[in-house]
Amino acid sequence: MADAGEATYLWVAETVLRKVGRPLRAGELVARGLDDQLFDDQDISMTPQKSMQSRLSMEILRNGAESKFVRVAKGQFFLRDLLDKEGAADDGLEVYTAPRRQAPPSSEKVLAIHRDNYCSILDFQGIGLGPFESPEKLLDRRLVTYLPRTEAETRDDLKQFVTYTIVQHETKILSFVRGQYNRAASFLRGARCVGFGGHVTDADLSLFTQADLGIRANAVREIGEEINLPSGRPQIDPDKLEILGVLNDNSSAVGVRHLAIVMRYWVEDFSKWEKPQRGEASINRLRWIDTRDEPLNLSDFEYWSQLCIRKYYPQALHTVPSYRIQRKNVFRDRHIACVVGAIGSGKSATTNALISRAGYKQINSGQVLADLLGIPAVPESDRADFQKAAYEFIAKPDGPMRLAAALANAARKITGERIVIDGIRHPETLAELKDMLDVPLALLYVYTPPDVAFEMYRMREDHGLGDIAFDAFVDLYNAPVEGQVRYIIQDADVILYNWIGLSEYEKTINDMLAKLGLMQ
Repeated sequence: MADAGEATYLWVAETVLRKVGRPLRAGELVARGLDDQLFDDQDISMTPQKSMQSRLSMEILRNGAESKFVRVAKGQFFLRDLLDKEGAADDGLEVYTAPRRQAPPSSEKVLAIHRDNYCSILDFQGIGLGPFESPEKLLDRRLVTYLPRTEAETRDDLKQFVTYTIVQHETKILSFVRGQYNRAASFLRGARCVGFGGHVTDADLSLFTQADLGIRANAVREIGEEINLPSGRPQIDPDKLEILGVLNDNSSAVGVRHLAIVMRYWVEDFSKWEKPQRGEASINRLRWIDTRDEPLNLSDFEYWSQLCIRKYYPQALHTVPSYRIQRKNVFRDRHIACVVGAIGSGKSATTNALISRAGYKQINSGQVLADLLGIPAVPESDRADFQKAAYEFIAKPDGPMRLAAALANAARKITGERIVIDGIRHPETLAELKDMLDVPLALLYVYTPPDVAFEMYRMREDHGLGDIAFDAFVDLYNAPVEGQVRYIIQDADVILYNWIGLSEYEKTINDMLAKLGLMQ
């Protein structure tokens, strides 16, 4: 697999460091970048920690005092402008400089479209056609451009074209599992995928591929590289590639910079395709899934595959309660349960169920934080304003400790065997709280796909935002104070998956409570 461009690693490093606000090692930068879905599946190297270390070291060496990055200790990197903030010098951080050296530019050019040309077209989240009868209408040579991959990866005003091809024979679709390093969040890493493909480049454009700007040629090339058949490389007829729709996902940094042309390739001679093998190291555990006979649980799939399955194979969905109990004993005796998840995920429904059906007594972390900030909680305060104030508070060195102490103090005033805290968003706060408590802390994480979270958020009457646009919701969803919550998943005792919405999710909660022996 080709190594990712230097610009990708540097962009990931800058994005993570600005969010965290403290020096990190190369391995930590990679881990956070993976959890934030900042890397592209097709490009991250087999040894990303070494690549990150090398890219940052070369950038600092090349640009010296003009580099935006600094090394503050052995193996630790930070941003130069953050060092200039008041109080940073008191931490004893040291800046190293080095002579400039120019790196060779990348020759690969990718197909992309500027925001000015797509903002009125890609006005949906998920899979659709926008204003077009066919997604091929989007491939207008007047709307798109080719530019170096290293430049495109640093710009959020562009969307790069990628292909995402489903391979199907009758009711069977071919699936695989990505390798350890991919763009999925940590708890979805290793999840199953149903789309093969990659970036569309100028190498895919020829005299014979002008009509679709090399989209089908790219799909043919990518399938040929990613899959091996017993008879050799698959021979794909471009004319048998069916363009299904456009996948637009603005819920992550990767999605903001990419759009996918979703296609389907119909396999006719199944005897040649029955036992496919991987053609690249990132493709693992290839197997056929029969959408007619095999119920599919969306928790087994990464997000783009979830979108495709919900759109094109709804009859195969397995909609029974979906959750994973990882540790049960922590719920046995007196304990404090923390309910966490992204905005719109269903945290409130989960918390309310614990209160009404399992006898928990509630501590609202949002209200506790509001008291510390000296401002009203949401919805009395504007959510964006509250998020900003909350982030400024929690980003201070003593912020997590102060919030944890206030939560622990509130818990000590409550009698009873079961207490629930909802809304903790930072792993640091959670770690501080665990150290302060004299009872076990049980963690329930609610995972909800962004588009489902959006619809649920709109339905919440107390938000008063029934007409909120998805882009505005994404700003809230990806706000710095919200973004840290996804790291908490690694410590979860129970993970609940909310795929359909509140009505079906209620069944998930009830089943989970019964399995844990908490239902009263």
